[in-house]
Amino acid sequence: MSEEYKLLIFPNDQQEFVTAPHTTVASCIWPLDHNGKIYNKHGQVDFYSHLSQQHLKIFVDNNVQILIIHPTNTSKIWWWHNNCKKVFYTADMFDKKIKNRYIDEPWLTTTDPIQRARVQMGYYDQRDWYNKLLQYFHCDNFLSLTPGQLRTVLAHSIHNETFDSLSHWQQLPEHFPNIKFVSLDQLRDHTKDTIQSILEYFNVESNLPLDFVIDQWTALQTTRNRDQEHDHIINCIVNGQHHDWNDLNFDLFDEVYLYYALRFQHNITLNADNIDCLPTNTHDLLLLR
Repeated sequence: MSEEYKLLIFPNDQQEFVTAPHTTVASCIWPLDHNGKIYNKHGQVDFYSHLSQQHLKIFVDNNVQILIIHPTNTSKIWWWHNNCKKVFYTADMFDKKIKNRYIDEPWLTTTDPIQRARVQMGYYDQRDWYNKLLQYFHCDNFLSLTPGQLRTVLAHSIHNETFDSLSHWQQLPEHFPNIKFVSLDQLRDHTKDTIQSILEYFNVESNLPLDFVIDQWTALQTTRNRDQEHDHIINCIVNGQHHDWNDLNFDLFDEVYLYYALRFQHNITLNADNIDCLPTNTHDLLLLR
């Protein structure tokens, strides 16, 4: 990734962003776990909306054209897969952006998603729910968590920290009419039309073979239908219907959302803290209750 692209913005980065010779930048909006964490301690409904407005205002005030691609309730797991497994700092970005601030942290330079998930859980070391889980697991810190324990901690982090992280996207367009908002659902379900509208928004003419590019990109989005697949699996579990999803090749991040939905949305608690991988059929999974 070239130097003009950034993943995060710090207060002292504003001048660097708006005076860069290349006006194309990329930035993450909270509550993404890419550079510390800002907590919604009091569970305010509009907390992330206000936070994102402050973030976006920096760009809007400097006449930067902005495209925001965001998840919805029917694309959140797809987004989360990409966020957890595909987004990381290059060595050059790490050296320039955060090396002196967090020199002892593996941070996002590791491409191992399990290691990165452990590091990101360390952001919660001041949160009561997190420390209670560490005590329950007899772990000194996030590095000691087994895969099964990490699954549980990640599920609790979704429940305690990001319960309202999706709703704020719906509140932003009315405040920023000149920003182009695109949901992942639009990108998934109407890919070509959405990409063409993005090019038009930036007044970009392209001679690229768009269908070829879309085919190549789509092939990489192996979890683009994960939300719908999860919904079907959870429905079968809750209603006691037999279903096997071994062919979906679930990993830890799928299991986190499965555990989260069962525990916090359907009151089904799995005794799976000591199991590295969850069963992939309803019968065996429900034996863990």
